[in-house]
Amino acid sequence: MAAPALRYPYLLSRTLDPIFGLFVGVAAFYLYERRAGREDGHTLNELVARRYKLETSRFSGNSTAVDSGLPNATKQTRLAEAAAFENSAK
Repeated sequence: MAAPALRYPYLLSRTLDPIFGLFVGVAAFYLYERRAGREDGHTLNELVARRYKLETSRFSGNSTAVDSGLPNATKQTRLAEAAAFENSAK
């Protein structure tokens, strides 16, 4: 008579498995981004930071692009990109 097969429903535990999966996914993406390289201003950290500033400025009533000290052409470009992103998300 054969012994019953053991089943392991979780790798670590029910709670730690999703956290471990997120950690592995984020780490893999950062390693890929470092290896592949991105142009300045388009890394994940910079894009998340820019989006966070836009969202917080929307709630506080300030315009981040206007107060940032950037050249006017860059300000207009970033404001247009943010508006296009908001319209595409709706």
